[in-house]
Amino acid sequence: MTNNPNRSLVIVACVSYIVSTLILLIASTSDAPLSRWVGYFDVGLVIFIVYLSFTIFGKGKTDPRFQPAHRATLTSVPLMLLGIWIYRNSLDLNILLPGLAWRTYLFLHILPYALNLWKLETTNE
Repeated sequence: MTNNPNRSLVIVACVSYIVSTLILLIASTSDAPLSRWVGYFDVGLVIFIVYLSFTIFGKGKTDPRFQPAHRATLTSVPLMLLGIWIYRNSLDLNILLPGLAWRTYLFLHILPYALNLWKLETTNE
């Protein structure tokens, strides 16, 4: 089995997305505003996510073979909107929608390149 360092890059990006989205969901469902350090942490995490996204895009640019899988994941957007509509009374949409919009756009944009990096075979010479 070959060691693929690109997989760790994709894993770190996914974990960063999950943590950032959890902060966004907690902030949008909380009755009281979160402390200031949580906001600073989220901004730092956002900068890290953008850096990782550009890195994944640059490394996985060669022949994205996963366009059908990428199109299939686009169905997550209508499902996400349905979930927002169902829970609209308990969410603060002024917080949730802008953050969710850019996260979803960036995630779906780099997804085929991340999948390409995940499957990229490394040669040991």
